[in-house]
Amino acid sequence: MKKIIPIAVLLLALLLTGCKVKNYTPEIADFSQKASVSTGEFSYSCEIVRNSEGVTVTATSTNASGLSVFYNGDTAVFRYSDMEYTLPAQRLNAANPAKAVYEVFESIASGKAPDASKTADGFRYDGKTSLGSFTLLQFDDYSYKSIIFKDAGISILFD
Repeated sequence: MKKIIPIAVLLLALLLTGCKVKNYTPEIADFSQKASVSTGEFSYSCEIVRNSEGVTVTATSTNASGLSVFYNGDTAVFRYSDMEYTLPAQRLNAANPAKAVYEVFESIASGKAPDASKTADGFRYDGKTSLGSFTLLQFDDYSYKSIIFKDAGISILFD
């Protein structure tokens, strides 16, 4: 009996050292996906492009069709037809989808989104940006399903 207790304790210790929380890290690559942005009762379709330069959101529905907003953390550039307007980053509203998407990916890339978990069809990442808490859902093939800003009432659903 005296030999069984130390052996059981040793086995338990070995089993527990093998238990570790799996850290899921998204593949943050360039992407271009169609999406639907909703805030309150207003929604519109757009294309969201993320690359090493920043994030561009181009409206594809409503009267704003063709309007694009580029954001890189320093400046925001609005383009429509042959017109262009530049703003410093601090003047762009946190609810602007280009800024919101940019900050989500910056938060994840910097490791500020520690709550990552595996879902049935991909991954879930939770974090915070200047817009508040977000949840990013990503499919197993690393395409994106959605970004939800619950407190702000904004959702981005990717096609």
